[in-house]
Amino acid sequence: MDDWSPIGEHRFRQQGEVLCFVPHGVLSPAQAEVWLAALVRHFQQHRNGFLLIDARALRPPGAEVRRLVLSALREFQLRPRLIIFGANVVTRAVSRLVLAAARQLHQIHLELTHCSSAADAWACVDQMREVSIESKPRL
Repeated sequence: MDDWSPIGEHRFRQQGEVLCFVPHGVLSPAQAEVWLAALVRHFQQHRNGFLLIDARALRPPGAEVRRLVLSALREFQLRPRLIIFGANVVTRAVSRLVLAAARQLHQIHLELTHCSSAADAWACVDQMREVSIESKPRL
């Protein structure tokens, strides 16, 4: 399945309730708007979906892109389960700080899981799916 949609040097695709994002470098504000439109569409369809980010070539977004992302999360009340793999130590620390700030300043609560590899990330998705199924009330 190679149905990737490009956004400049970045790309994304949907695999069921999982939205996969592979950034390469910095996401510009114009690219962020395209990406966020896709993200909003996906998570309006899959409210309990996953956002899987391959962070091996990610560079932290600038202030304007962070503002756009937080605004979309707040406006559309999106709560994707966020799984990041391949992030270096600095990126992992920064992502945790940004999410802590979002929680405190904007009441945006997201689950964040860091994994070392794509295989670990997909195993995490499978595990979270099982937990979601087990926690649903039986009729």
